Amino acid sequence: MAIWKITEHRDELSTFIGMDFFELEQKKENLHWLASRALINAVFQNQKIELSKDSFNKPSLKVNDQTFHISITHSFQFAAIIVSKNKTVAIDIEKLDERIQRVKHKFMRDDELEYLLPGNESIMLVSIWSAKETLYKFYGKKELDFKKNLKIESFIPQITFDIRGLIDKVQKQYHTIYVEIIDGYVLTYIL
Repeated sequence: MAIWKITEHRDELSTFIGMDFFELEQKKENLHWLASRALINAVFQNQKIELSKDSFNKPSLKVNDQTFHISITHSFQFAAIIVSKNKTVAIDIEKLDERIQRVKHKFMRDDELEYLLPGNESIMLVSIWSAKETLYKFYGKKELDFKKNLKIESFIPQITFDIRGLIDKVQKQYHTIYVEIIDGYVLTYIL
């Protein structure tokens, strides 16, 4: 896992992407796209890198013709990746923001609303949203409803903690989601 705090301008970020980096997707010029590719290049310096996406938009990575599982995320000042040779992985990062209160009805189940702690509601809501994004990426096939198919069990927020999440589609899949609060952001990931 690697995180990049974006402080560079577009032109500077472009210089961090090596000549051996190949991507089937058309190159984009936004800061998040550039930072995530620079981060991949930093992790696999001086190696032949190929990044592609499947029909569900889930990325996959080849480094020197060896296949890796990869997940990519970004939010405001940060880009992050998680990579594994043998295991499916997923990652998400979200900025802590009080405005999440306005949209909680779109992703929160009634049983999840019941365990929100007064005074910690926003951090819990962002953690739940990010955890559900991570589950969604882990599943990798889209077709998931955040209220119907994804459930986050009760938790107490701290600086680092883990929570249990459920993907309920075809069969029930329980996963441990690791959570870290970093510089006003919630980072969630599954190994």
